[in-house]
Parts: sequence; structure tokens; C-alpha cells
Amino acid sequence: MRVVFTVLDAFPHSVIGSDMTPNLSKQATAGSMPASGGESLMLSVTYSNHAAFMTGLPPLQTGHWGNWAWINNEFGKTYDSGPQGRTIFDDCNESRLQSVAVVGDHKLLATMGALQANVSWPPAGSPPAGTPLDAYGYPKDEAVIEAAARTDLDVDFVLFHLNEPDTSMHMHGPDSTEARDQYRRSDRSYGLLVDLLKPLWDDTILITVSDHCQEPTDYPECVNLRDHAKSVGWPVQMRNDGTGAIIVASEELPQEEFAQLQSEILRFEGVGGGVLAAPNVYLVWTEPHRMFGRGEPLTRGNHGSPR
Repeated sequence: MRVVFTVLDAFPHSVIGSDMTPNLSKQATAGSMPASGGESLMLSVTYSNHAAFMTGLPPLQTGHWGNWAWINNEFGKTYDSGPQGRTIFDDCNESRLQSVAVVGDHKLLATMGALQANVSWPPAGSPPAGTPLDAYGYPKDEAVIEAAARTDLDVDFVLFHLNEPDTSMHMHGPDSTEARDQYRRSDRSYGLLVDLLKPLWDDTILITVSDHCQEPTDYPECVNLRDHAKSVGWPVQMRNDGTGAIIVASEELPQEEFAQLQSEILRFEGVGGGVLAAPNVYLVWTEPHRMFGRGEPLTRGNHGSPR
């Protein structure tokens, strides 16, 4: 039996239907799909969710709280640390099962521990020269399909990932004509990946997910909580992550004072809410249509909040 886990990055559950996404709709009808979709981790971003996909562990154990890792009392890049936990690829290797990973975000391979697969693409986590890239420098869907077509998929576990929906929504907004056109194109790409599985279809379990959605970020000014935290001397470290942010208290900060600080954070203009995710980790999100950062928003769509 072969298990295939396919991720359509940022693909919204709300657009799946026979007109716009006939291939996804066909798979949902032939199998099953939750009526209201699934629920992302908080923060609702790419890298922490993918670490959870491959480990089954929460951020407190993987160390991936968003697109940033908090490990050994410091922030770092998720693809530098990898997930702090056992992955499906580790289990495959220990059980002498064969695994393949072909992804449209090359940084995901290290983030997910997928460099331990028997075959991974892009090789060594870097797109080869001549690979068609999108506007953000990630392999296009067509490159993923071509790589998958060159790969022996007669294995025990396959990971596929298409990234272009995420890039299109960042650039144009999730409700834009450009994004909707991309949903259709990525559905066709998904159908081509499914076609590659057909020779062993009767022995295949196909699981298809999205890691998060996006929301419009068209308010003309970002929420600059991070610079405010520095200017007033809050004893925290903070990283912006789209419409969410990660705030980690210093080890010396008593819980009572951290609780008071959380109240101050929630009163800051543009902050929409927050949740204490660990004794020293506070995850916050913006009001609708806003994102964290400085000045004007750099994207027309983003993610991170629980919306």
C-alpha cells in the first residue's frame, strides 16, 4: 500500500467545487471532505504546519511556532533547525520503507525533515539551474509536475507540494481575479499529479490538504508592534509573521508581569487578539485587513491569524 500526502499551499477550502476545481472536487466526491474544511495551527502559516504534518507534534515540541523556530532560547529559521521531533521519513527509514518528496517550496525539505527521504526534489533543497520559478523564487507547479514525472513513485510514502496558490494570493490578494485564475491552474496541476499515481491507483491512499488560507491585507499601514516593544523596553523577543506574530518572554520575566504585558499588547492599535500558547510564548494577530510590519504592507494577501 502506498500513501500519498499532497499539500496545496494556501488553497482555500471555500473555492472547491466542480466548476472551479473539478479535479479536487472529483477526489472529494470519490473519497470524503469535511464540509467546513480543517483547522490550521496557530500561527496559521506554512512552515509550522508542515512540520506538524510530518511529525504529528505541536509547536511546543517541534519548536516551529510559525515561519520562525524558537529553539535553545533563540529565534532561527525553521529550515536551519528542522523539526525537533521524529518524522514520517525517519519512520520510513527505520522500517526500510521507501519515501519520496517533491515540493514547490525548496525550504520545506529541511523544515519538514524531508531531506531524509530516499529521493527529494529540489535536490539538496536547492532548485537546479533552469528550474521555472515564480515571482518569489519558488519552483512553479509545472516544475514540480516535471520532477514528479521523472521520479519513481512506486514507493511506500510520497509527499507532493504545490506552492503557486500561496504566491498568487500574496501578490494579488485571495479574492483577486489573478488568485482565482491560479486556483484553476493549480487544480489542473493537481489533476496531473493524480494522473501520475494512476498506474498503482488501487494500492494508493491519497490525502490532500492545505496548510492555511489567506486574507486581504489592504489596510494602508502595518501594525508596528515590534518596534514599539523595543522602544518601551518590553523584556520579550518578537517576530512578525504576516497577520500573526510570535512573542517570547525572557526567562527572567515573572508570569504575573507577562500577563500584565499581554494586556498592554492587546490594547496596542491594530492588534486583534492573542493566545498564550506556552508559559513564555504569546501568539497575537492583527485586526482584519492588517498585517504586522513597518509602513505599507508588502503583500495584498497574508496569513497567520486564526481567521
